[in-house]
Amino acid sequence: MIQLRRASILVSLILFLVAAATVRAEIITSPLEARQFKALTLPNGLEAVVVSDPRADKTAVSLNVDVGSNANPEQRPGLAHFLEHMLFLGTEKYPEADSYQHFISSHGGSHNAFTAYEDTNYFFDVEASALPQAIDRFAQFFIAPLFTPEYVDRERHAVHSEYQAKLRDDGRRMHEVAKQVMNPEHHYSRFMVGSLDTLSDADDSTIRDELIRFYERYYSANLMTLAVVGPQPVEELETLVRSHFSSIENRAATPYTDTVPLYPDDRLPAQLNIQTLRETRTLSLSFPVPATRSHWEQKPLYYIGSLIGYEGEGSLLEFFKQKGLARGLSAYPAMDLPGQAMFRIDIELTEAGWDEIDAITSWTFSFIETLRQQGVDPALYNEERKLAEIQFRFAQPGQPTHTAMRLSQALKRYPTEYLLKADYHLGEFDAQLIQAYLNRLTPDNLLLTLAGQDVQTDQIEPRYETAYSLTPIQPSRLLYWQHPPVEAALHVRASNPFIPEQLELVESEPMETPIAAWAKPGAVLWYLSDQTFKRPKADFYFTLLSPVANQSPRHALLAELYTRMVKDQLNTTLYDASLAGLSVDLYPHLRGISLKLSGFSDRQPVLLTAVLEAMKSPDMNTRRFARIKRQLREQIENSRQDKPYEQGFSHLYQHLLGTWSTEQKLSALEDLTLDDLAGSYHQWLKPAELRLFAHGNLSRETATAMAAQTREQLQPDVMGWQAEKPHILTLPTGEPLIDSFATQHSDASALLYLQTPNDSLRTRAGVALLSEMLSTPFYSTLRTEKQYGYIVFARFMPVRERAGLALVVQSPSTDPYTLAYEYNSFLERMSGMIAEMDDAMLERYRQSLLARINQRDTSLTDRTNRLWRELDRDNIEFDTRARLSEAAQQVDRDELLSLLDKLLSRQLLIRSFGETVEAEVKEQALSDDDARLAQLKRDQLGIPAQ
Repeated sequence: MIQLRRASILVSLILFLVAAATVRAEIITSPLEARQFKALTLPNGLEAVVVSDPRADKTAVSLNVDVGSNANPEQRPGLAHFLEHMLFLGTEKYPEADSYQHFISSHGGSHNAFTAYEDTNYFFDVEASALPQAIDRFAQFFIAPLFTPEYVDRERHAVHSEYQAKLRDDGRRMHEVAKQVMNPEHHYSRFMVGSLDTLSDADDSTIRDELIRFYERYYSANLMTLAVVGPQPVEELETLVRSHFSSIENRAATPYTDTVPLYPDDRLPAQLNIQTLRETRTLSLSFPVPATRSHWEQKPLYYIGSLIGYEGEGSLLEFFKQKGLARGLSAYPAMDLPGQAMFRIDIELTEAGWDEIDAITSWTFSFIETLRQQGVDPALYNEERKLAEIQFRFAQPGQPTHTAMRLSQALKRYPTEYLLKADYHLGEFDAQLIQAYLNRLTPDNLLLTLAGQDVQTDQIEPRYETAYSLTPIQPSRLLYWQHPPVEAALHVRASNPFIPEQLELVESEPMETPIAAWAKPGAVLWYLSDQTFKRPKADFYFTLLSPVANQSPRHALLAELYTRMVKDQLNTTLYDASLAGLSVDLYPHLRGISLKLSGFSDRQPVLLTAVLEAMKSPDMNTRRFARIKRQLREQIENSRQDKPYEQGFSHLYQHLLGTWSTEQKLSALEDLTLDDLAGSYHQWLKPAELRLFAHGNLSRETATAMAAQTREQLQPDVMGWQAEKPHILTLPTGEPLIDSFATQHSDASALLYLQTPNDSLRTRAGVALLSEMLSTPFYSTLRTEKQYGYIVFARFMPVRERAGLALVVQSPSTDPYTLAYEYNSFLERMSGMIAEMDDAMLERYRQSLLARINQRDTSLTDRTNRLWRELDRDNIEFDTRARLSEAAQQVDRDELLSLLDKLLSRQLLIRSFGETVEAEVKEQALSDDDARLAQLKRDQLGIPAQ
């Protein structure tokens, strides 16, 4: 009897433990959280979280696989990345290669994926009503992909194009060189992107067979985490997850983990020199340190990085700036792997700093020693914790896609209850732990990297053909850094004066749209209280519209220099403010100068006062001006290293809006002096029209006082001038205009811009609807089917109020002549497709467009920016979205066909040739550009010929 009772108790205990194991901890949420969360584990071991957000317009899904480039076989670099590409190209249930993409885009959605070192993440968003069909298509990626042989062969070229597209990207080139220093036995040291060479069939194995083996080895339910966010109830989302993802096979896979050290024992200390294509000068100090993942609550490297990367008074950066040695500094965990991590300090140097590498390194170690003595401070740690708690308490939901991606990755990293809070959570202060990591930041554990055009090199990295050298650091230098001199000007930061104290919501009258709350001659404040997001945050924007803003390259550059000088002067103040959740963006534009002040409303008036005083009376410091002018020149020159298609868009805006070319800006910048700036910055203040907008947790009285203060400081004289709307170049009908430009990139590019004849909302709605119809078939035809390149897209492109379409391909192998022919052939076929499209499909595209137009604002600043754009277009009814929706509902098939014909009659082709044609052909094309374009710019925009 006793034995039976004991057995019964044991069974009960086992059943209790099993039941307890299936209960997921409750997710910690902020007090203002309106969403519902539920974590669950499917019978196949897949972990998921579903989020019901009643305010979401779309549903977003993200599935994370706990495998990435780390698991690539040694002889197959890029295999994990190639597999990510292949899953989009057909499944047993949906075999068409573009079935998934077409469904998502035609239901107001978007999709993508990425392959990282440890993870591969797939995600999409879509109209909420389409979730059951979308999630069914998506789940099939992980149940029964086809790996169609035809597309396996084709998609290798897309991966190769992606690799080639970044051959001249300094970030990618430096990343690849850095691997040459690492332990070759560690998988991080290997090439991860893939190319035709690495993804070709071998004598004893086909690449398709290896894809399938990799998929069957790692794509297992127990290595997958899933997040779904949408307006549907939690129960409905859970049902969809269980019904569609429970069929994924659990192969009891184990994730790949490197067990060897990242660097050989004898590799450090060392100096790595990397020759860049862009004009840059960067000093990086990197330190391998023990793994940090088990310390996610204390975040020791985050705390150390916040102190070293601080930019306020007494900081390393402020010290270096005062000496004219540096422009920027950041400190952060550069690598966070399961068994080891890396801490890094990046310093952007001036020319003078480039000659003082050893001194700058010594001062950095001096500051690190100061941190060991003074920086492991519970008061500072508690301040970091307080700021994090405030940020979490008042965090806003954001876009569903971003939430889903973040949660799907957090599920494998953090305890369930901390899925939302982990990034904002700081646990108990642990001085010993922080000191242990600080003690690894020593000269003996250092990889010093110099990246710039002027470095000594003796080797070539083969993938990206980057020149570099790796040398040991001499003992005399190490000794210098091991005993750095104490520098009194360097000290640990003080308490932050901008931490918000008043976090209550102000009382304000409810209103639907902004009202003109205050006006004076030449100035008007638009005001809108917040009744939706209910956070103690606000946005205060203003713009000074000036008749000289874009009058010439000289005026445009002076405005750029002025705003940069002011921001640099305020840098220590603005950095403290940014840590406390306040941001300031001061920038020039085509019509003048604008400021955006955002964040917690409590300290906004104080920060505004500091900004206005600096704008009114900027410190015309000679050293600061020289540094900023040099930095601006380098940025303008480095734009020539942008990807060809990005340079194509720059040329397009130069033509359509009358902005200035790289050559014009460099020529004008050369002769500009500090005296020129000192004698001209007042031009941005008068005569000028002042527009202001206050939105959020500001009372009408506070907003009015801030507006009055702005006008008093910046607009002392009223000249009665009102800004004109910018002029847009109107393309002629008939033969397309052509603009060719030279680039050092090996890829070619072709950007075909099609322009509408007017600015009406009806026309804009029609072009947007055409874009819905064209984007997926354009991508499928020119990328998936014809494999012209990795960068392929067609998109709706309004410039100011003039609607248009842009068709773009950047290709490593196809010349712009062929691409232009393909564009027009495609558009002719699309005309026939639209003519034959049934009414149901036309209505499907219309609903997709309406979903995009009417997507809800997910944050206070999202809404501010939308309403600010209305003020920019002088629409004080704030109803563009409603009127555009109404117009989209009225556009019919005949109107679409007529509009497409009109678009085809106004074309501007912007092209670069790369290495796709002979040099003689390229030179001839560059000299044969249509002179009509320059004449049009002179006649319509008053832009002189270059």
